[in-house]
Amino acid sequence: MDPSGKLAVITGGNSGLGEATAIALMARGCRVVSLDLGGEAPEGANFIACDVSDAAQVKGAVEQVASRFGDIHILVNSAGIGGIGPIADADGPGDVGAIRKVIDVNLMGAINVTAEVAHRMTANEVCGLDAERGVIINACSIASFEGQEGMTAYTAAKAGLAGLTLVWTRDMAKHNVRCAGVAPGFMATPMVAFLPEDFVAELLKDCEFPKRAGRPEEFASTVLFIVENPLINGEAIRLDAGTRPPARTQWSAS
Repeated sequence: MDPSGKLAVITGGNSGLGEATAIALMARGCRVVSLDLGGEAPEGANFIACDVSDAAQVKGAVEQVASRFGDIHILVNSAGIGGIGPIADADGPGDVGAIRKVIDVNLMGAINVTAEVAHRMTANEVCGLDAERGVIINACSIASFEGQEGMTAYTAAKAGLAGLTLVWTRDMAKHNVRCAGVAPGFMATPMVAFLPEDFVAELLKDCEFPKRAGRPEEFASTVLFIVENPLINGEAIRLDAGTRPPARTQWSAS
């Protein structure tokens, strides 16, 4: 799909991976609406405040996007929060409420937004040689495939999102809508800016090459590749420098 002149909705578009994606899409001539809880959208993008974990808020926000800006052609589900903790230990059960909060935002948030946006995509006019109507892209994670110790919440959400990528591909194929995912490794975003340097160094030591954190711009360029290449469908592309994380870090074991 040629993004020029199309409308994209990006969840979590005011910072990190979402912000970089908004900037990259706008540089290709795309119009962008960011759904986020707060902050400021990148220059040139529109912003609608929305808690993606709240289905009613999502419904209202998507209706507002459609009425103000028109047909939605691209959806990037990149809103997310972190969370770490064991499922249980000798002191008692894990914090199930905290686990649920991460799943509500990272997984149910994507489900809420996709349900509303994908429905509207089915009525879009077809475009391009393949008569596409829309593209949905999920921000997955290497934790979708190799969650580490203490990552019950994050892995549950991201593994679910990776698994749903193929399901949504199959759901939407009859409507000429594609779905794919991007599964980054450790990325230099505000969500991890607080981590100590020696912890970051341990996380990066298992990168094959290059041994560094990913840049949000690299995530954004992968999103653009998916949007512009009609054969990318039903797959979550790893963006992790060949990293296969170990079961645990020194920090999680301490």
